[in-house]
Amino acid sequence: MNFELNQVGLKRTNNDDIITVNKKIGESTAVWFAASRSFVLFEEPAWEVFDKYIHNLTVPEIVEYLSLSYNLSEQEIKQFVNDIITWVDQLNDPANEVYHSPKLRIEFDECAFSLVSEKHYLIGNKYISFKYGSEWLMNCFHPTMAHLETNLQAKDHLFEVFEADNLLIFRYNQKAVEAFDLENSHFLRGAVSQKLFGVLYGIADKDWMVTLHSAAVSDGNSAIIFPAQAGSGKSTLSALLQAHDFTVLSDDFNAINRNNGFVYRLPLAISVKEGSLNTLTRFYPELTGIVPEKAATGKIVRHLPVENNKTGSTTAFPVRAFVFVKYSESEPFVFEEVGKREAIQSLLPETWVNPDPENVAKFFDWFDEIAFYRLQYANYEDALNAIELLFKK
Repeated sequence: MNFELNQVGLKRTNNDDIITVNKKIGESTAVWFAASRSFVLFEEPAWEVFDKYIHNLTVPEIVEYLSLSYNLSEQEIKQFVNDIITWVDQLNDPANEVYHSPKLRIEFDECAFSLVSEKHYLIGNKYISFKYGSEWLMNCFHPTMAHLETNLQAKDHLFEVFEADNLLIFRYNQKAVEAFDLENSHFLRGAVSQKLFGVLYGIADKDWMVTLHSAAVSDGNSAIIFPAQAGSGKSTLSALLQAHDFTVLSDDFNAINRNNGFVYRLPLAISVKEGSLNTLTRFYPELTGIVPEKAATGKIVRHLPVENNKTGSTTAFPVRAFVFVKYSESEPFVFEEVGKREAIQSLLPETWVNPDPENVAKFFDWFDEIAFYRLQYANYEDALNAIELLFKK
């Protein structure tokens, strides 16, 4: 059975039910495997092998086809074909899923846990309560929301994060949402952030196309996203842009609505690392009075409240571009467009895509419409000028 979806191939064949979504990106083809929820970039001749394999050609038939185009021995081609097929079979095995959440159990809905702290927040126009099962879990979330704390307990929105059976459990309104292995707290933080977005804007979980570990900034008309990469300086640049009349939509996680491709604001504080203080205290002298804290990542940070929680503020913006940021004192200034192949390879490690074939197809189409850039800087004024010019394009 073959059918097309928004010009993205969604194929189901008789060959062990290999379900994929694929999209041409430059000279490569990006393929998503439903079974393992894996993204792969195929180049020639690997793509030719894969394409013919899922259309049920035999190894001898594929070898014969490739021998017409490549000046290699039959044995070399056969080995290559077998290697690609072995790889594809692994990608089509659910046991090789990129990340497999532990199975939720009915008792997680009702299990009691030792309550360490209960906090209440006013986020946007929603009252939201959090119950934390440990100091460590509280430190994963509360420091970025402390400026939003209120004494009024939420009636409709209760978030609970706790440990049970050596798992991290996230529960919303006494219904378990997801469980995570202890070492995967970043997935827990992403899941909680996505639910916060959903509560604030009335959007169902299934309608979030993608959640990104990233910062996002808006000029009031559109948004630029800075994917998170170790030592990139995305938070510093976001804070600098806020000081120059841009709006920080979110410093750590962003969710994209699959129905419109927009990114939404989430008024959690910016995590300012100690190395950025000299640059940022010029614009935020109050940082010197903020007590440094140890973040869930182990780094010492100060939490700078964002200024996007005002009543009547625009809630969502189309994405103008992605910018991969790198702060480097020793390397030259660079601001250049990045090819789609390089972009998707850099973006996907920091991205969770809703694992539904139709949604993945929308993600590929959305990705194809967006520009990607690389920004390397030592002087913050060069970085600000580059982002201002990009917004004006």
